[in-house]
Amino acid sequence: MLLRIFSTFQIVKSTFRRTHTLINYKTYPLHDRESNAYDQLILNSRQEFLSTGCLYLPHFLTNETLSTILNEINSILINSPQTLYNSYVEHTDNLYNTSNSEKNLNEIESSGKTIIAFDQIPNESLLRKIYSWNSLIDFITDIIQIYPHLYPSCDELGALYINIYNQSNKLSWHTDHSHFFVNLLLQQASIPNEGMFEYKTKNNQEIISRKDFQAGGLVLFNGRIYPHRVTEVRLSKLPRINAILTYDCNPDHRLTNYVLQKFFGRTVQKH
Repeated sequence: MLLRIFSTFQIVKSTFRRTHTLINYKTYPLHDRESNAYDQLILNSRQEFLSTGCLYLPHFLTNETLSTILNEINSILINSPQTLYNSYVEHTDNLYNTSNSEKNLNEIESSGKTIIAFDQIPNESLLRKIYSWNSLIDFITDIIQIYPHLYPSCDELGALYINIYNQSNKLSWHTDHSHFFVNLLLQQASIPNEGMFEYKTKNNQEIISRKDFQAGGLVLFNGRIYPHRVTEVRLSKLPRINAILTYDCNPDHRLTNYVLQKFFGRTVQKH
């Protein structure tokens, strides 16, 4: 498993930065909710999200922030590789379906990846800092405009987690329960078309392949309406890495034990 590694100087330096400087705040002024620039950003972002189901904000993270996060992940992989869960799931087009009895065997898909759960991400991680940043939560709330308030999940494993797609890993076609998910792109596979995010337009008329996605971008996607997948990583020496940030309208949100066992291999925190 290989990641692009950067100097430790960047990690130390980033520790003392204010949260809004972790992103390209001149392009994405999330910290200035009263500004005209913020209003225009919301207008454009909401239009893209509603019309396509997929909002992509390139270069959302600064290069320094991205470098630091990848170093944090690499430290986890080096120091605690035996504690990470290699998820393999057979599923239908509903990823959370508890039974395949009503589906033809030809319609059953399989998905696999390595997962770093929330309780395995250090408390001082920049990912945690970004995840709990109120300005980001307000920004997402303003875009989707479904719920009056969103809250970080209380789930000890699934609030914030990292997906790593190594060789032979993929995420097959499926839809989600939630109206949206938030995805930080941290590393793309080194071979074109591998580990690529794809989704189908309404009525499954066309497959959209997001070849434009790059590390450092933020994605807001309506996975409930649009079937989507991550293509298989076959030969790439660099894994595809992304972080899922879970927010909900319920301040006490937690995943069910069934979902935790299925995707994280456990229902309790590691000690």
